Amino acid sequence: MSSCAAVALGLTSLVLCFGCDGAAPVDGHHGADAMPMDAMDHDGPSTEVVDHDGMDHDAPADDVLAHDMTEHDMVGTDAMDHDGMSMVPAVIEVPASEGPFETTKATDLDPADHVVEVELEAREADIVLVAGHAATRMWTYNGQLPGPRIEAHAGDTVRVRFTNSLPEATTIHWHGIRVPAAMDGVAAMQAPVQPGATFTYEFVVPDAGTFWYHPHIRSDEQVERGLYGAFVVRGNDEPATTSDRVVVLDDVLVDDGFQLAPFSVDQAMTGRQGNLLLVNGRAHPIAPVAPGGLHRFRFVNASNARYFKLELPGKPLVQIGTDGGLIEAPRQHQTLLLVPGERADVVISTSHTSSGSLTWKTLRYDRGHGTGDAPDAALFDLRFSGGMVHVTPTLPAQLGTVPTLPAAEVTRMLMLAETDGTGMADADAGHGGHGAGAGDGGPVFSINGKVFPDGEKFTAQLGAVEAWTIHNMSMMDHPFHLHGFRFQVDGDRAWRDTINVPAMTMTTFRVRLEDHPGTWMFHCHILEHAERGMMGELTVEAP
Repeated sequence: MSSCAAVALGLTSLVLCFGCDGAAPVDGHHGADAMPMDAMDHDGPSTEVVDHDGMDHDAPADDVLAHDMTEHDMVGTDAMDHDGMSMVPAVIEVPASEGPFETTKATDLDPADHVVEVELEAREADIVLVAGHAATRMWTYNGQLPGPRIEAHAGDTVRVRFTNSLPEATTIHWHGIRVPAAMDGVAAMQAPVQPGATFTYEFVVPDAGTFWYHPHIRSDEQVERGLYGAFVVRGNDEPATTSDRVVVLDDVLVDDGFQLAPFSVDQAMTGRQGNLLLVNGRAHPIAPVAPGGLHRFRFVNASNARYFKLELPGKPLVQIGTDGGLIEAPRQHQTLLLVPGERADVVISTSHTSSGSLTWKTLRYDRGHGTGDAPDAALFDLRFSGGMVHVTPTLPAQLGTVPTLPAAEVTRMLMLAETDGTGMADADAGHGGHGAGAGDGGPVFSINGKVFPDGEKFTAQLGAVEAWTIHNMSMMDHPFHLHGFRFQVDGDRAWRDTINVPAMTMTTFRVRLEDHPGTWMFHCHILEHAERGMMGELTVEAP
């Protein structure tokens, strides 16, 4: 093997060797007629579209872009901050490898209709992340990375019997699912599950969509160690597709022995961004796909801090779902930004004559503090194989119904800010593992000048519609997540629970505080930022 990438770990670099050898509705389809595939995938002049990240992109013209599987042209350089210090490690280039691609479906232990019962055990396990290289010691659910994929139908009761076999306390948060507050997995409403203890989560899943689960105790470390899994809830109005895949995106920071690198306060400002990109728990896997057909990809960003700017060169990405399920009409993108915690359902069409491979990529994206210097990187390959699909489903022009929320009864302003930690030496680690960094001198993040656990605390009335304006006063983007409820960003009729707020901008959304009273968290989903103070509580009271 010859060298391909220089990998930054902390303030040092080492060389690892691997082998060198925003959004626009689909044009012309605003009515009720089905949308033909040639509207999604056609030759012709480029047209400008706008993605939900607010960036302009050119719509692609070619049907298929040939990709040379033997060519590795990524640059192994480290992103630098203004002081010339390494902030983001270079990504290790890994050749594409065959093997299992799909996540593993959880076994339903209850034969009753409309009840899904699964067992999850948090435990350590050795996981091979890169084919042909040493296994990495990870924390997992059921010894799998990602954890088992839980599947249910909207309206089902889901029961999860959880056992903690880890050396520290943990919980499970059901990200994006509107569950009762006592089931949300946060310390404000649930005592952490201690080592050797068990807990049963039980709730009804009200909405169809792509969701995920992860801890909400010391989440910056526990999620990085591998504790996450996908949760798919299907509805009655799912569009027909040739294939339907869950794609969980992550990155981890590893040393030259492929073990997790030490956790350090130096990683806190930008969040712990890894040097090894993972797709369904493996680096650069291959997903076989039949020539022809309409293929659905349910993307989940489970990383601590990495923004994935998705591209499949030569193919338009047709988005059909956001965090909260189906949108009203397909939206065509050339690239799609997915921030930590966010999900997006995307379909692509392939030709009956497609052959070879296509490579899904993540493109450079500047979220502040030198992160834009990181080069593009490969995520996974689509390899055309098997029999040709003779019947390609048509994608409806009308997908779901998203009612517009009424005018807000209450308005709130949340100002996001960061400091380098100067003068914060007395800050403690906070309740439930969340807090301002134990006075370690590292950066501190705040909402309205308050640092969790002494953070902003709102009180609201159940059933109220509120407008929240998130004012990012810092020099980096922050992905903002609200527990327990779904919201609509102004000007975008789609359900979300996680939204990017770019540096030095404001974003306003409306939310109806429906169904579930209790105490709910809101925070930045760069997990190091949440753990270091950028988190608050919303207590919703029944009338």
